[in-house]
Amino acid sequence: MSEQTVAATMPATAGLARQYYELTKPGISQMVALSTLTGYYLAIPTALTTAVSSGAMWLHFGATMLGTIAVSSGSCVMNHIVEREHDGKMKRTASRPIPAGIISVRSAMVFSMVLTIGGLGLLATVNMLTLALAVITWLSYVVVYTPMKRRSSLAVIVGGIPGALPFVGGWTAVRGTMDAPAIALFAILFFWQLPHFYALSWMYRADYRAGGFVLRAIEDDSGRTLGMQMLITSVLTWGAAIVPTLLGVTGWMYGVGAMVLSAWLTVECVMFFRSHDAKAARRVLLTSYAFLMGVFVLMFLDKQ
Repeated sequence: MSEQTVAATMPATAGLARQYYELTKPGISQMVALSTLTGYYLAIPTALTTAVSSGAMWLHFGATMLGTIAVSSGSCVMNHIVEREHDGKMKRTASRPIPAGIISVRSAMVFSMVLTIGGLGLLATVNMLTLALAVITWLSYVVVYTPMKRRSSLAVIVGGIPGALPFVGGWTAVRGTMDAPAIALFAILFFWQLPHFYALSWMYRADYRAGGFVLRAIEDDSGRTLGMQMLITSVLTWGAAIVPTLLGVTGWMYGVGAMVLSAWLTVECVMFFRSHDAKAARRVLLTSYAFLMGVFVLMFLDKQ
């Protein structure tokens, strides 16, 4: 093979790898990674310096992280496959690898199965509860949430379940039980996703309408009902965020910080409720990202 051929092949290979990476929905994968990592860290009962000295712990941690991310990524690839025709009708998704014809459905299916089966195999070495949560995550996202998006606006609530379970999986990987802290972690991420996605759906409601999705943002042209739902769920997020401190999982530095971040998110939701415009929705979306990152950082800084 000539040097010219090698030089031409390498960018093409890198470009195709990038397209496969896009199938895993990197934004979701990053959130899964951060939430799993945080849940795992919070669940460690010993001092961190003691925990990191164990080689077995590192293997356990690696299996938890890689397994959870792989299963989540596999479900995202399957979502691309199922929604390929609808993605092709929307401006922001028409260039995705499958509707754009860059990756075939068959290749994407093989990729999804490799990720899913490989991830489940890794999680089977962690514990059965964490494996079961991963299976529920995959099924609820692919089998329930994905088709439901074209039938009912309640799909957003259902979609919060697979989005929040990796946070729980990080905890159960260490503790092996669905206790009160695990439920609290689930509640934080579950309620957080609702104002986050409500804002996103309002910003892209024309695209979602073209794609045939049934969302509150499409049904509610005034934005009043959506704004009320956004406001209520931000308050629920506020309530859930303080629970780890009340349970003694985190200290009061986290508790106060979480309350401030929650108040900020709620204020932005109030602003959307009053204005119902895309600019206010974008502020809610950006604030929701800041809230989540802030909560994760505070949990790391103030673990008890």
